[in-house]
Amino acid sequence: MTQEEYDKLKALNCTGAKLILRSPKLYKHWLDNKTEDEDTPALRMGRLIHLATLQPDLYDAKIAIAPPCDRRTKDGKEIWSNFVNTVKDGQEIVTQSESEMITSISISAKEGIDIVTKDVGSDVKRYAEKVVVAKHNGIDIKGRPDFWCGDIVIDIKSTQDAKSFGRDVVNYKYFMQAAWYLNLTKAKKFYFVAVEKTAPFDFAIYTLDDEALAEGQKLMDKACAIYGECNLFKSFPGYSKEIQTLSLPKWALNSEM
Repeated sequence: MTQEEYDKLKALNCTGAKLILRSPKLYKHWLDNKTEDEDTPALRMGRLIHLATLQPDLYDAKIAIAPPCDRRTKDGKEIWSNFVNTVKDGQEIVTQSESEMITSISISAKEGIDIVTKDVGSDVKRYAEKVVVAKHNGIDIKGRPDFWCGDIVIDIKSTQDAKSFGRDVVNYKYFMQAAWYLNLTKAKKFYFVAVEKTAPFDFAIYTLDDEALAEGQKLMDKACAIYGECNLFKSFPGYSKEIQTLSLPKWALNSEM
C-alpha cells in the first residue's frame, strides 16, 4: 500500500491522535493539507532507515547512491549528469555518507529485532510495515507497525541518545503509540529498539511498564472520543479564547536568579 493509499483510509492514526489531543482544529488543518512535500530531511532519513531495516530488497531498489564529485567543476558536472541519467523513476538519491549511515543503523536495528524475537518460532508469520485497520470504542483506527510477529510488536526509533530514550518516550508520547499498536494488533508485548544516529550506532531495547501503558491507553481513548465527537458534529474547534491564568511549576518557584 502506498502512502497515498494509506492516507485515504478514513481512520484515525497515532500521529493524528497526538494532534487532535492538542487541538482538533490543528488536526483538521494537518489532515486537509497533507502533501508529499512535507517529507523533511529528518522524516526522509527515518523512512529510509525503516525501509533498509524492514524491507531491504525494496530499499536497494528504491535508492540511487550518488558518486562523489564536485558539481562546481566541469568534470564534476559531467559525472553528475551521467549519474542522474541512470536514476530510475521513483528512486531516491542518497549520498555515499547517507548510505553508509543508513546501512549501519539498519544493521543495529536488525540485531535488536533478532534479540527480541529469539524465542519466537520460525513458523510464526513476520509482518514488516503492514497496514492494520481496526475499531476502537466504535472509532475506525489505523496504523503501520514497524515489525509484528505473534504477540510481539517492535518499533524502530533512531535517536541521539539511546541511554536517555525515556525522555523521547515522554516528549513524543511514544507510550500512546505503544498502546495504539497493541490495540491494533491484539499483541501482548511492545518493544522499542532505539538506535543512535552516530557511530558506533549502538542500540538499546526498551519495553513499558503497566502504568505507562495504562497512561497511553487513557490518551488513546481520549483522542478517539474527541475524533468521534468532532466528526459527529462536523466541528473541529481550536484553542479556548477565554483568558487563562498560568501558574509556575513547583520546580520554578523560589529559584535563585
